[in-house]
Amino acid sequence: MIISNIDETLNNVVQDKNVGVKLARLTGDEDMSVFAIELKRDQFIPAHYHKTGIETYFILFGEGIVSIGKINGERIVWEDSKKVVSGDAFTIYPNEVHKFENVSKETLKIIATTPLSHSKEDRFFIYEKE
Repeated sequence: MIISNIDETLNNVVQDKNVGVKLARLTGDEDMSVFAIELKRDQFIPAHYHKTGIETYFILFGEGIVSIGKINGERIVWEDSKKVVSGDAFTIYPNEVHKFENVSKETLKIIATTPLSHSKEDRFFIYEKE
């Protein structure tokens, strides 16, 4: 058995170059892995989606905004945005475009469960047009 500590792991990982925040796999396998995510003040995870599998999120510390939407032609139609705080949990479903933003002065720490492919080949970014 391997035990991973979220704080130690996040302290020793560099920012994921694709999403611009600290993202680290803590444990799991190809089918389901546990990730630690850290967003500093004013950081965000850009709009993206996954074709298969769900993601579950648990807010450990801080406050953020999670937005979900659908692709309509060449643009995103945002359907819902909600503030999330410590203790909140939610699910993102396949093909749901989603993005996250830290809206507090404090660090936002999240635990997410997801197929390992969501950090690799099944991660599609959508660049919003002004």
